[in-house]
Amino acid sequence: MLIMAASLLNVYRQYFLQLLPPCLQKVAGLPKGVVLDEKQYRAQVIEPAWQFLPLPLRMIGRNKLRWDEFLLAARAEAFTATSDGKVSVRTDLGARLDALVQKKFGQGAAPPAAPAKPSAPAAAPKAPPVAAPVKPAAPVMPVAKPVAPPAPAPPAPVASKSAAPAAVSPTAASTRPLSAIDKSIPVGIDLGTTYSVIAHLDAHGRPTSIPNAAGDIITPSVVLVDDSGPIVGKEAVMAAAMEPEKIADVVKRDMGSKFYKKKVNGEFLPPEVLSSLILRALKADAERKLGKVKFAVITVPAYFDESRRQATVDAGKLAGLQVLDIINEPTAAAIAYGNQLGFLDPTGKSVSNKPLRVLVYDLGGGTFDVTIVEIQGTSFKAIATDGDVALGGKDWDEIIVNYAAEQFIHEHREDPRTNPASLQELWMNAETAKKTLSERPKATMYVNHLGTRMKVDIARGQFEEATAPLLGRTRTTTEIVVRQAGLSWAQIDKVLLVGGSTRMPQVVRVLEELTGKPPERSVAVDEAVAHGAALYAGLLMKQRSPAAGKPEFSVTNINSHSLGIVGVDGSGRRRNQVLIPKNTPLPHTVQRVFKTQKLGQANVVIRVVEGESERPEACIQVGVCTIDNLPPNLPAGTPVQVSYAYQSNGQLQVTGQVVGAKASATTVFQRENALSGEQLQLWSQYVLTTAAGEDE
Repeated sequence: MLIMAASLLNVYRQYFLQLLPPCLQKVAGLPKGVVLDEKQYRAQVIEPAWQFLPLPLRMIGRNKLRWDEFLLAARAEAFTATSDGKVSVRTDLGARLDALVQKKFGQGAAPPAAPAKPSAPAAAPKAPPVAAPVKPAAPVMPVAKPVAPPAPAPPAPVASKSAAPAAVSPTAASTRPLSAIDKSIPVGIDLGTTYSVIAHLDAHGRPTSIPNAAGDIITPSVVLVDDSGPIVGKEAVMAAAMEPEKIADVVKRDMGSKFYKKKVNGEFLPPEVLSSLILRALKADAERKLGKVKFAVITVPAYFDESRRQATVDAGKLAGLQVLDIINEPTAAAIAYGNQLGFLDPTGKSVSNKPLRVLVYDLGGGTFDVTIVEIQGTSFKAIATDGDVALGGKDWDEIIVNYAAEQFIHEHREDPRTNPASLQELWMNAETAKKTLSERPKATMYVNHLGTRMKVDIARGQFEEATAPLLGRTRTTTEIVVRQAGLSWAQIDKVLLVGGSTRMPQVVRVLEELTGKPPERSVAVDEAVAHGAALYAGLLMKQRSPAAGKPEFSVTNINSHSLGIVGVDGSGRRRNQVLIPKNTPLPHTVQRVFKTQKLGQANVVIRVVEGESERPEACIQVGVCTIDNLPPNLPAGTPVQVSYAYQSNGQLQVTGQVVGAKASATTVFQRENALSGEQLQLWSQYVLTTAAGEDE
């Protein structure tokens, strides 16, 4: 389906009118046959210009952009012939191209012609386009050029023990009151590694999951990307075995990285973009039920670092959502559980003076979290958290994949993992076998490879023995969290299971042995996180209303990673000095004073890191920025005041001020793997434009 002309008008005017002229200028001086002959014109103009476009624009697709059609029509507007038979580019090229864009895609523009059949030869132009006289086009408004991303701060002398400013735009709920047109229903989204869920509050304030187009509550977090546009969910899963090179799954594990782990349809894509396609599909599902959806709370694993959290926010923006906030998944599940117990009852009937301490054990498809949440009345306060962003149900699946592959190798001397299609089907069958083993003592799966089919039987005991080390890792993390909270097992009132992987019987058995109490399974393990996010989204929307009264409940999160600054100690060695320790209640602000290192220091380079080690190289670099324009001959040891403001959603804002001078930091963190503002703008065109067909 071709996208709407209005979308094309925006894309052409915003980007192509700046990118095309340099490409067209390259044929100036060549024989006019290059333009007259369509085959030569396609080879020397249309194709090179297409390859010159940024990847996000090319991902929209040539047919949807009507690229060839526009470039063929541009011949008469762009070129003329000189007296010696060469190609000349018209002096008013920009104005002519803009007029052509308006004619083709503006209001009242003719619809695109039906594409020619493959066997039909291209029609030759009736007259040489380079010789056709064209009246000068009327002046048009200039098109603003995209702003180039700011350059990373250069390596420069560091302040003693390091001073650190920089500003990250906070994504917490704005205090701006809602206007009449803003009063859309907010949603809560559990953006999962393997499955995602979207929920809202019904007319009675109860959290309710929204089914997708197939009628399912959970949507596979799988994306298929081809030339016709992205496909998300069950349809993408069904195509996975046939077209594995076009499939992206388990994207959440790569959040915070520059690119997804493998090429998708021949291109390396940012994980934020792939995640935004999943969010866009969930948004479309919600809009079929609720009407226009604008506001959302998106959940993240408690152990996500700052870069992964920001990538999640960026994914929401790319999907066309205004992210009210992000919330930790275990905290969201605890809110859903508290609501189920009646703690959010406005009559206050279920309010107790005694706090209820809930250990949330969240084992999803790709990540694992343990968080202890203290519920007292309508207050939800996280007190300790830990986890592993690379541990989840997929790792249990991998045990089955490798076992089945080894059985196949033993029988047929061929490894099905070497073939992408065979491997993709093997993963799908392994997940099905794992789910079967949660219900039955034995499962049977089939391995298909290059025309050979083999049955493999797996017993539950065999599976549990092979995956015991994985479960042991979760047990160790759980014990660490209880110690970090300063609690004994007797002081833990409930153990709440969240995440589809907690359905495995071995999980329940190990937790019973560890805690001495049966785990709480009253909440829907697949839906609890999205339901808690919907409740939190409703709270934030009410707080933005001019008539907002007393909050229905409060949420206190903690930081999952210590936040520090890179400095230089007395021996000249670089050290990470922790300013906000792990498990600090948020929001939290801290101020410290550091000193410049050298006489006449021109600037101060700021390096902010996350991690527990005192060695900066063992930590995650959050961002780098610089305080410039220091006064000349500034004495060594001049104080620099640094302030860290850590928001409840894990977003960080850092400011720095040279004491006694006007110099301060105003730049935004430039994360190594983050998308720049220009890249976000380009990718948003791809996400929104390829989805335009859904909205027509």
